[in-house]
Amino acid sequence: MLDILIKAIGFIFIIIIGYIFKSKGIFQKEHARVLSFIIMNITLPCSLFSSVGHIDISSSLLMALVIGFGANILTILVGFIMAKNGTLTEKAIYMINMSGYNIGTFALPFVQSFFPSNLLAYVIMFDTGNAIMCLGGTYSVASSMVVKSKGIKIVIEFIKRLLSSVPFCTYVILFIMSLLNLTLPSQLISVTSIAGNANAFLAMLMIGISLEIKLDLSQVIKIRNILIGRYGLMILISVLVFIFLPVETAAKQMIVLSLFAPISSVAPVYSYMIDSKTPVPAAVSSLSMIISIITLTVLIIIFS
Repeated sequence: MLDILIKAIGFIFIIIIGYIFKSKGIFQKEHARVLSFIIMNITLPCSLFSSVGHIDISSSLLMALVIGFGANILTILVGFIMAKNGTLTEKAIYMINMSGYNIGTFALPFVQSFFPSNLLAYVIMFDTGNAIMCLGGTYSVASSMVVKSKGIKIVIEFIKRLLSSVPFCTYVILFIMSLLNLTLPSQLISVTSIAGNANAFLAMLMIGISLEIKLDLSQVIKIRNILIGRYGLMILISVLVFIFLPVETAAKQMIVLSLFAPISSVAPVYSYMIDSKTPVPAAVSSLSMIISIITLTVLIIIFS
């Protein structure tokens, strides 16, 4: 337990360094976008190939994929219901910011650092289902309510975004390789591991640079409702997973860790595309990161 705490504190320390450096002007908020590009397109795919290599497809892995997709659908519906008395734009903002999970640059580095590599497959499959929605599906549904005439264009844009996502394509490649019983040569894994080993550090540093601990008091009620609604729902889903899901305990633990990942990093981007004036998405995103850091650290201690 002491080793776990030390490693968790180390992660938090890196996040704090990123935040302090940004507050001192050494880093700018734009640097987080650069790091995000490096992580999503280089270190994360390399980390996946070197850590996982091959996935033995099983029913429990497919369940993780279904839950990743289904949890997004459920949070979208709950977001719509929570904003039932609001405008169409407010409903869309709730739907986008209630759903989506930041797996690649947040949950995955945590899991990689604390659990055996064979358990990463559950997180990867969860994120495969999650990516279908958070990389464009949710935006397509939410924005179609606000701008109905652009419905077909939005769907086409969603497909383009999905196919241009390097992590999603990496998941698909790993999935196909598993079906064909293929593995990467050890020489290639030695190369990918060089960049892959930097993934956790860069991810935590990026989180620190991205944090914005500023609240608009006029929007506090909306921010509170979204966060309470989301994490309350995650607690409920987690309990149902542990009680009813017919898979091994380790698989349940990986799914629960994925469920408590922060809101997707693209949620604020999609929100601003619908309503550029609202400060809610930025505040929700930052507070979600803080809540998830604490929650995942506690869960890792309990599960380990």
